[in-house]
Amino acid sequence: MRMVRSGNTKNKRSDLSSSNTDEESIMFTQEQSSSNIDNVDDLLNFYLIMHMKCLMSLLKQTLCYEWKNFWDGSATVKTRNGLYMHLEFTCNSCGSVTHLHSSPQVENSKRREINIRLQIGGTLSGMGHHDVLRLLGALNLPPPTQEDKYSETQDFILSYVEKAQEQSMVGAVEEAVTEGGGTRELTVSGGGAWLTRGHSSAHGITALCSAIKRPKVLDTTWSSKKCSKCQGAESLRHVNPDLHKTFQENHHCQLNYQG
Repeated sequence: MRMVRSGNTKNKRSDLSSSNTDEESIMFTQEQSSSNIDNVDDLLNFYLIMHMKCLMSLLKQTLCYEWKNFWDGSATVKTRNGLYMHLEFTCNSCGSVTHLHSSPQVENSKRREINIRLQIGGTLSGMGHHDVLRLLGALNLPPPTQEDKYSETQDFILSYVEKAQEQSMVGAVEEAVTEGGGTRELTVSGGGAWLTRGHSSAHGITALCSAIKRPKVLDTTWSSKKCSKCQGAESLRHVNPDLHKTFQENHHCQLNYQG
């Protein structure tokens, strides 16, 4: 099923009378704010929150390509994964089916971009899975993926964040060298903090910055007073000593704070 806009102005619905003007206004605004973008596709590279009934109303104001009349059909959610949906629209008149994927797939992955963006946004805002759940509930949006899947996505993102962090700090060193007149003997300053006040927090972070007019973060270190992986594997010590020994020899221990 392909749907096109009606060319007969007499058959257009009354609420579409100003649609062309509104569309031109939107595109004009986008062109003014993105005058340096040559590719028109870039102007459409964003997400919209749209009520499902509004989408169905729009479809009913388009022409079915096969039926040559206003489309009249139904929508079915074939797949839902977090904020991603695969919708199937069926025309009751001609029986043709159209598929709509609400978000593109991440390259070399089965994950959907919208869920990755949700995860990054939640992390940057300091929101955990339950916080995101409440926010989406208030917006009447589908809930995020299950908590275990949410954590898997976080691990997926982490490797890319760490790579970007490393590249950023390597670039920061070179910028600091340039700003310091070319010398690679940089004067630095460091500072750190625990996640909670006092000495009760189990985790802390330290940053090393260049001591110049515009300081650059050159390195960071994460400190931990305990290792959650070691604590989780402690139950194996007496149940399966050999497996516990193998775990201790191969895992990367998070405990690195010596007081």
